Amino acid sequence: GGMLMLLPFLLKQHKVWRKCKMRIFTVAQMEDNSIQMKKDLATFLYHLRIAADVEVVEMHDSDISAYTYERTLMMEQRSQMLRQMRLSKTDREREAQLVKDRNSILRLTSVGSDDDEDTEAAPERVHMTWTRDKHHAVRVAQSKPMPSFQDLLNIRPDQSNVRRMHTAVKLNEVIVNKSHDAKLVLLNMPGPPRNPQGDENYMEFLEVLTEGLERVLLVRGGGTEVITIYS
Repeated sequence: GGMLMLLPFLLKQHKVWRKCKMRIFTVAQMEDNSIQMKKDLATFLYHLRIAADVEVVEMHDSDISAYTYERTLMMEQRSQMLRQMRLSKTDREREAQLVKDRNSILRLTSVGSDDDEDTEAAPERVHMTWTRDKHHAVRVAQSKPMPSFQDLLNIRPDQSNVRRMHTAVKLNEVIVNKSHDAKLVLLNMPGPPRNPQGDENYMEFLEVLTEGLERVLLVRGGGTEVITIYS
């Protein structure tokens, strides 16, 4: 949190932000001592010579809303579609070649129809040479069934994603309630997923967290920052 408090302090040294008021919010759980947390944070800021108002926000345990469940479901449905539609570079090149060949067939058929409008273009007029790659591309395309609409509707959200979405929604409600008129909101950026497959979900969580805010700066330290009063 040191970097998160240092950045707004440095911004206030500039004439554009000099007259802005700095407020620091910290989240407390039900088992935390909110009064002591506020006192400790105020003392910490005093030693750092940072002038700011301190407010402790208590996050009460609440039931997961239907909106949270629906938002998580939409996120996972979109991720499922992206995973199934994603092709490797080789597959994309093969698919592009198939489309090119298919367009060539249509042009040849159209020319044959213009020459003799009373007769239909015969299939034997078109001769194609199928290479091994083209045969493989056809087999790959046929072996990858696209997800049906009903399959996407039957997806049940992962409970861990539901909990993360619930946290993002509740935090967003508090931030919008407290700072919807703020010129700049600085947030502690959640850590990125270790699994690359979770990138889409991670971006969705960030979008929900910052929804309804005009200007947001996400800050995440490297873990090696040194606080002056502790050095």
